[in-house]
Amino acid sequence: MYRKLVIIFLVFTIFLISDLLYAQKTSKVSEKSTAKKEKIVVKGPKARFEKDFTLFIGDQDRRPTAIHKSNYIEADVIKFFSAKNYVIAQTNVIFKNDEKKVNINSEYLEFYGDTGNAVFTGNPRMYISNENMYTGGDKVYMNVNEDVVNIEKNAFITNENIRAYSDKVEYVSKNNLAKMFGNVKVFSSNINLSSDIAFVTIISNEISNYVAFGNVVSETKNLTGRSEYLISFFKPTNSIDRYTMITNVVVDGKDVYVEAFKLEAKVSNIYENGMTNNLTFYTFYGNGNKRVFYVNKKEDTQLECDILDAVFDENNELVSSTARGKVKVIR
Repeated sequence: MYRKLVIIFLVFTIFLISDLLYAQKTSKVSEKSTAKKEKIVVKGPKARFEKDFTLFIGDQDRRPTAIHKSNYIEADVIKFFSAKNYVIAQTNVIFKNDEKKVNINSEYLEFYGDTGNAVFTGNPRMYISNENMYTGGDKVYMNVNEDVVNIEKNAFITNENIRAYSDKVEYVSKNNLAKMFGNVKVFSSNINLSSDIAFVTIISNEISNYVAFGNVVSETKNLTGRSEYLISFFKPTNSIDRYTMITNVVVDGKDVYVEAFKLEAKVSNIYENGMTNNLTFYTFYGNGNKRVFYVNKKEDTQLECDILDAVFDENNELVSSTARGKVKVIR
């Protein structure tokens, strides 16, 4: 008898908990479904009512604006579709969302208030820090409730000293991180880079670091490097300060040919007697499976070693080289 009472109590408890959970879930769904969606507020000096929308146009220096939560839109012309809660902004469009740190200019914008989707075309540019640091492409789209801005087709990032291109860019405004996908190419003042994928961290008007993946190629005067991965750091002038290449590293130049597992490079400016010597210091490393293979084309010498140090001048001509560890001269 006691056992039956326990079973009945457990069954009753289970049903009670299920009813409570269902009621809670139904309450949340009901609350969500009845929540009032915030309407876009559009104002302008002149307005004309059409069949499906209200047309707002500018008058001299005054232009129509649209505001939705923390989103601000200004343009020469704004069409407001009140029933669908979305706007079309045209000509000299300015879009701002200070909360997301987003500032985009374009010639055409579609903004949907209920979903938060925004689509920009007509030479869209998103300013990352100021008028000199921006990204753009054929099409920019985002959801204002998220932190990611997507740029597709002919995407680029640029400032006064550097320009980067790719098929697509995803910019995470919260982290100041640009993710570049497909045919990535970066042109800086001293080194040009290309890869399949790259992650770029942008602080203020400067690129602080750059990580590249897949078919990486670095090109400088008289010297080309290849690898699977690259990590580089930039100077405030956005020229590359130092970089590391890892896995299947090959460096081919006028004076040398090197195969290694890892390369660490440092670009330095050494001042002597009021003059600047622009030298680059390279250190190549082998690993358990692959030692450094080095060809000195100037001296017609080949060798293998554990570590190789090499110094190049501003024209990337060999100044000196030192082999370390177990050195084996092949020729």
